[in-house]
Amino acid sequence: MAPFPSRSFAHRVLHTAVASLVIAIAAADTPAVRVETAQPVCPAFIREDHNPVLGFRIVVEEGAEGVTLEGIELDFAGTTDLADIASYRIVTGKADPAAQPGATLAEGKDVSGRISLAVDHPLAPGEHWFWISPFLKETASLDHRIDASLHGVKVGGKLLEPAQPSPPGSQRIGHAIRLPGDDGSASYRIPGLAQTRAGSLIAVYDIRYDHPRDLPADIDVGVSRSTDSGQTWEKMRVAMNMGDDPKHGHDGVGDPAILVDPANGRIWIAALWSHGNRAWHGSGPGLSPEETGQLVLSHSDDDGKTWSPPVNITAQVKDPAMRLFFNGPGAGIAMKDGTLVFAAQYRAADGKPWSTVISSSDHGKTWQAGTGVKSDTTEAQVAELADGSLMINCRDNRGGTRTIATTRDLGKTWTPHPTDRKALRDPVCMGSILAWKGALWFSSPDATDGRHSMTVKRSTDQGLTWPEQDAVLYDSRGGFGYSCLAPAGDTHLGIIYEGHSTMYFLRLPVAGWGE
Repeated sequence: MAPFPSRSFAHRVLHTAVASLVIAIAAADTPAVRVETAQPVCPAFIREDHNPVLGFRIVVEEGAEGVTLEGIELDFAGTTDLADIASYRIVTGKADPAAQPGATLAEGKDVSGRISLAVDHPLAPGEHWFWISPFLKETASLDHRIDASLHGVKVGGKLLEPAQPSPPGSQRIGHAIRLPGDDGSASYRIPGLAQTRAGSLIAVYDIRYDHPRDLPADIDVGVSRSTDSGQTWEKMRVAMNMGDDPKHGHDGVGDPAILVDPANGRIWIAALWSHGNRAWHGSGPGLSPEETGQLVLSHSDDDGKTWSPPVNITAQVKDPAMRLFFNGPGAGIAMKDGTLVFAAQYRAADGKPWSTVISSSDHGKTWQAGTGVKSDTTEAQVAELADGSLMINCRDNRGGTRTIATTRDLGKTWTPHPTDRKALRDPVCMGSILAWKGALWFSSPDATDGRHSMTVKRSTDQGLTWPEQDAVLYDSRGGFGYSCLAPAGDTHLGIIYEGHSTMYFLRLPVAGWGE
């Protein structure tokens, strides 16, 4: 449950990405025109129309009149396999690569060798941004990279060359699992991800049919399934639909979390059901759907193909005096002793929010709630440490950093971790933590001033330190900021995350991490 992020980050994201040296086409005593390239970290996604893999800025100084952009020279050298690209276009835009693109100046399908494009685009005095955007084939490999270079622009009959045709680096290829408009839905939000016992990836999310806003609304829980580590995804399934009567706010259900029980292969989804206005602000004391939000669970015993009718566990975990009790979105875990754990959150009788956990020692038949970690904490994720203790990593409304605590009794008592409110930057957003391959992995916007700079960090000492050299920036753009981690096979880390009403998926190789 979160306000939307600010998009005022573009100048910070691009600060280190812009090639600062330029070559002017005019003499020192006449108004100059200059060009520079920029390559913020923006993965290119299968199914996505706009993939801003390389930007360039043309600056026309005051006094220069009648200036026209007449041609563009570029190539896609550095791309792993040019056959991954179906077509490309050059679009007008803004410094922020997440902004909606403007007019298409040129487009084509042949991406081999040097490409020369004729255009006719007036350039008034000031700054003008353009983006090179390829459209990928469905068969483009998620293990490949995309790169582009700008060799020059023709202005006033002269070729203007940037100092750096392509800044260092290239763009990852990912899959846009869900885009606005897919299956008639306006928005997709709140991702969760898990790898099943059979090796499939199951992604869960809100299907927000009418708008991107939170419950109460017409929202169902959707599921996407991949059997090839995220390269392709099956048609969306609806795992939870609590009704569609407008009198009851469409009985929206959302904010899902997912976990896999390795003992029997059962996959669990936890979510919040709002019968009318019974979400964050409208929920009150009590236990019934007419009084308070409901924590419901659904499960699958066939690797995510079909899902059971939801079971309501509100009475098992909620104190009637609380105003709301439900899961933390993302993913839960199965501990080494078989205990199933979802992060959770509640609003106390006085309205204050608290992070906690729910757990089951009988494979999901019954559930118990822990106590609150700290007031003003909400969405959380959990990981089991090497010593068998449980770590909780919480969004903290105070902002700036994460709340981190541990428990040895499934949340009956909590101990602040040495890194509590110190180690992990946070702009007040959901984040994801995963214990895997002897390390802890953490994904979130690595910022305190907005939801941008999506980053995975790794700790090899049980969360005591998170070295900067082990941090991988995977998308510098701003977005809604939620993400979730899961293994994608044995050699890759899978990430599902939000753009703007989108569900994006990347897989990152763990060999040579941080190099």
